[in-house]
Amino acid sequence: MDVRQILGAILTFSMFVMLGNMIKKEHFDEYVLMDVQVPTHVEHNFTLMMQHSLIHLPSQTIKNHGQRLKLCWNNSSPTKASVPSKGLVMFSLTDGPEYHVSQVANAVSVAKHLGATLVLPEIIGSKGEKRAFDEIYDVNKFVRSMNGVIQVEARKQPETSTQKFIDVKVPYNADQNYIMNNIKPVFQTARNVRVISYLPSSNMRQGDVDKSMNQYSCWAAFEALRLKPELQEAVDSVVTKLRSHDKNGQFVAIDYKSEMMRSSICQSMAYKGIKTCYNPIEIARFFQRIGYPRDSILYVTQSKADHSLRALKDLYPNTLTKEDIMHEAKMTKYVDSKTSELEQAIIDFQVCSVSEVFVPAKSGLFYANVAGNRIANSRPDILVPAQITSNVAQDHVSSYIAKASHPVYACFCK
Repeated sequence: MDVRQILGAILTFSMFVMLGNMIKKEHFDEYVLMDVQVPTHVEHNFTLMMQHSLIHLPSQTIKNHGQRLKLCWNNSSPTKASVPSKGLVMFSLTDGPEYHVSQVANAVSVAKHLGATLVLPEIIGSKGEKRAFDEIYDVNKFVRSMNGVIQVEARKQPETSTQKFIDVKVPYNADQNYIMNNIKPVFQTARNVRVISYLPSSNMRQGDVDKSMNQYSCWAAFEALRLKPELQEAVDSVVTKLRSHDKNGQFVAIDYKSEMMRSSICQSMAYKGIKTCYNPIEIARFFQRIGYPRDSILYVTQSKADHSLRALKDLYPNTLTKEDIMHEAKMTKYVDSKTSELEQAIIDFQVCSVSEVFVPAKSGLFYANVAGNRIANSRPDILVPAQITSNVAQDHVSSYIAKASHPVYACFCK
């Protein structure tokens, strides 16, 4: 394909990227950037993007597609006698579900190593909206799953407690040595700490953070943390309706929202010649290049269709949003309501985790933790809409799969 033809497929903001970089860069510009927000009271220098390269995937057959893998550690050993708690660990549960997975996994690991009771917090959304833990997640399932691992305390209003909690900043997946050396001294003095998780910067000392998840983090993320039944039913309803549109019961999930193209990460990286975001016309032409049929069912995480989706819908008319597939009873609660953004994000996260194919339009933590869920459920088909000329879908598979580079691979045994 002629270089000018490739450039012709790129929308306005991409045209400002230097031609030399455009020719060289492939697959999210060779890096997937994990931009992770942290609470405003955490210093900004802790917010740094993590990177990993994407490569080509050789042909291979994945067995047990769609079946949940077996965790290497299953907490099946006899429960020991209850040990008195040495104190309390609370944690920040903020923003969307992609953050919750990491935050819960980190908090459980810290509580385990400190011998503390974990206090389940309120959930605070990206716009400050609050939910009780049991409004989103199955608190009974969580407590039962933690039996023999840590003690768990569920409070209706944990933030109103008279007990004071000292904030401790903990790098995601911190190993036992880090917790003992950096968190335990504070805990021994205060007895009550609040874990604020962040992704570590590249200049942290080697060995501070494990390259793979530990057994307690794995157990928390993939066994204990489940949606409450009502919300899970809403997710299942969306998935069932999507499958009903296709004769083979299959659909592609695309994480795209129009506001993401205006985000600082998309714009700043594009200015530097780094490809981290893809718009609908780029995605549509990507699907055409790898041979997706025009009648394919595409689910887009944007709640309602707008003009930004026109190019995608023109080429793939079966492009659907939550507005298109959720019936009226659920629409008011999960789509039209101004207070339902957290539930919408939950639905998107889960739908993207179980679709036949997942396409991230933007690099980040949503992409990373959806990939983790898909690996756990033997759903390895994740395609990145790269600018390379290959029309073979396998050449666009995420390196989380191609290189088995995702930390959650350490959680599961063959």
